[in-house]
Amino acid sequence: MKVFKVNEKAEIPEFATEGSSCFDLRACLTDGTTVKAYNPHNKKLGLPVRINSGSEIYVQIPPQFRVLIPSGLIFSIPNHHEVKIYPRSGIALKNGLTLANGTGVVDSDYVEETYMMLYNMSDTPMIVKDGDRVAQARMEKVLKYDLEESNLRPAKRTNRAGGMGSTGVE
Repeated sequence: MKVFKVNEKAEIPEFATEGSSCFDLRACLTDGTTVKAYNPHNKKLGLPVRINSGSEIYVQIPPQFRVLIPSGLIFSIPNHHEVKIYPRSGIALKNGLTLANGTGVVDSDYVEETYMMLYNMSDTPMIVKDGDRVAQARMEKVLKYDLEESNLRPAKRTNRAGGMGSTGVE
């Protein structure tokens, strides 16, 4: 898969180890810009990207906010493939940052910058710095199929009775 840098300082993703199934995606933040954000009341705003005294570029994400963190990259995804974006377990556990959409999906015909939709589920403002590994992704083959309406309800396949949660023990 080819990767184009929208921002020259963006880092081309790499697999961290030989056994890695995903490559890491890093935040690509530019001082003086804003990132699109939504507060807990679904009001759209822009959060400022700042630079601290240590020359680190960062954005501060308030509790319960959702933000679009830029990667600085466009992926040229082959036809019949997709890129799935997943949360990194470390920042979810230690910082309370996860993906707002659970798993992000980048279609092969999407040729704009890729963003990570982070959600701060903690009760503390969290900082994301430029270059931080904030998500992980992998390219997958897409199984194509047709969807057609049926007038017949599917026949039972097992002795399962009930809907959601019906296989659990009570």
